[in-house]
Amino acid sequence: MRQTVVTIALLLTFYNLFSQAYKIEVKIKGVENQELILGHHKNTNLLPVDTAKTDKNGYTIFSGKEELQQGMYFIFLPSKSYFDFILGEDQTFYLENDTVDLYKNLKTKGSDEVQVFVDYHNFLIENNLKMTELREQYKNEKDEAKKKEIQESMNQINTNYETYFNEIVTNYPDFFFTKFLKATKDVKVPETIKDRNAQYFYYKNHYFDDFDVSDRRLLYTPIYENKIDVYLDKVVLQDPDTLIEALNFLLTQTEKDEELYKYMLIHLFNKYATSNYMIHENMYVYLGEIYVEKATWSTDSFKNELKTKVVRKKNCLIGNLAQPLRMTLLPQDSLAIEEMRIPLESMKQQGLEIEKDKTRTFEEKLPELSHLIAEYMSFFPDDRELYEVPAKYTILWFMSPDCSHCKKETPLFYKEYVDKLKDKNIEVWAIYMEQNTDNWAKFSKDIGDWFTFIQNNKMYEWYNVWNPFDNYRFKYDINSSPILYLLDKDKKILAKRIGYEQAIEIILEMEKRENNK
Repeated sequence: MRQTVVTIALLLTFYNLFSQAYKIEVKIKGVENQELILGHHKNTNLLPVDTAKTDKNGYTIFSGKEELQQGMYFIFLPSKSYFDFILGEDQTFYLENDTVDLYKNLKTKGSDEVQVFVDYHNFLIENNLKMTELREQYKNEKDEAKKKEIQESMNQINTNYETYFNEIVTNYPDFFFTKFLKATKDVKVPETIKDRNAQYFYYKNHYFDDFDVSDRRLLYTPIYENKIDVYLDKVVLQDPDTLIEALNFLLTQTEKDEELYKYMLIHLFNKYATSNYMIHENMYVYLGEIYVEKATWSTDSFKNELKTKVVRKKNCLIGNLAQPLRMTLLPQDSLAIEEMRIPLESMKQQGLEIEKDKTRTFEEKLPELSHLIAEYMSFFPDDRELYEVPAKYTILWFMSPDCSHCKKETPLFYKEYVDKLKDKNIEVWAIYMEQNTDNWAKFSKDIGDWFTFIQNNKMYEWYNVWNPFDNYRFKYDINSSPILYLLDKDKKILAKRIGYEQAIEIILEMEKRENNK
């Protein structure tokens, strides 16, 4: 019987040892009978995992039957301060601290990896303090010999750090902390590489040598997202093809880990969805198509809405050829424009008569109203197709005189055009955006206001054009005004949704570069 009891006790002990996948004992002097929070980093976020209340001695235990995701963790105190520690494979250990100095007085037992982290962190703090003092001395020192001594001391601190860093990497190659530490280090370009282009490509090609994008553990630290953003924003050349290549790399590296891939796709999509840089819309469209196809976690309604947005934006991305436009051209002198008002008044009366008909719905009357607008357009002396107008650069200016911003910006833009661009084979299409067909009184007034706007501002050097039947709002993703597109001689989109000042600067800079060749 005694042997049976002993056997059962041993089995229970064995079960208890392996039923708790993590057990972190914590004792903090000065935090007695209060709640602590165990949490982990996830980029810039601090996310809670578990809570536990300390006893009268400041002691408590965080434990669970499932292993925690490895990464950088923290203990959050009631004072809203916290201290970090690393969590690797060994998830059973002891932490002791106080509220006086959360790092200098941090002690640990039971995990070599946590101890290495604590020692490294204290080493870093101590040497950073020394470096700060030396820099201040160097700044205030006048004697060159003493400044040289101070510089040598600073160099020695850097050397000591490199030595300590390399010792950790050599002695603890299997620790997650070692992998994290290596990932924080910047790429060091060999001094033997002198050419600046070669230096850049070396840096770019070795950026991920010690930063394993596919390791989910690094996502549970403060560095992962920043490393990704630095690569995309400062390392990769900012042109669509190169950026798309970089996005493909990041998504491919994470696709085998469902959580990591979900994070990566969402982060990249949001990054470019909220960006104001023109070419980033190319990234948004590229990622949007992937999101629609692969974001199983997203709702169908969101994906359908996104699909519609992507289709609209895909028509007019930087680097693409502009969508064709055929527009009716307003005469380029005041008297001819004035003559256009005569048939407009006649058409207005016909339109009002059609609208008064109560026996038909608007949908039934729409073909007749549309035909009336088409008939009025026949009074315009000419039309133009975008690709038939030769120009070194073409600017599309989508505008409407009843838009307050258009009223202010358009005359200023026209003056700048006349002063700086008129003689450089640059054409402007000022596209009047009136498309109203269900209120002829308003329609005729708006057309008249357009005529007056052109006349008052003497805008006869532009192509003042209009076509209410052209689906340009969809083709150019127009939801507001004014909107500007800059096209090259082949009608490829060079820039979009920028101010006219920027467009003029771009053109003049390109002209300058061409003349300096």
